[in-house]
Amino acid sequence: MNLTVTPGAQQRLETLVGERATSPDQAIRLFAQAGGCACSGPRFGMGLDEAGDGDAVVKVGGLTFLIDAASATALEGASIDYVEGVMQTGFSIDAPNAQSGDGACGCGGH
Repeated sequence: MNLTVTPGAQQRLETLVGERATSPDQAIRLFAQAGGCACSGPRFGMGLDEAGDGDAVVKVGGLTFLIDAASATALEGASIDYVEGVMQTGFSIDAPNAQSGDGACGCGGH
């Protein structure tokens, strides 16, 4: 699995793992889940977890990522960045292989 982490994201993730990991077996779980609107495609998230059956274990620099089979296709070739700005501060995940919705854009309205 191909995953890219920018230097800024790498540094921030290393800090967070060091501060929050409660076990040396924990790694960063990276996942995709259904989006809120039909055209938005999946949303992405991260958290600390231990490897489970079927997880891909991806090492990037000094970081270890866990990716479940259901998320793997959407996250193939993804890039993780850490952005600090006036309008947004946090991690940004760009996943070019993530499928957008079925083309019926809208959030609850017809």
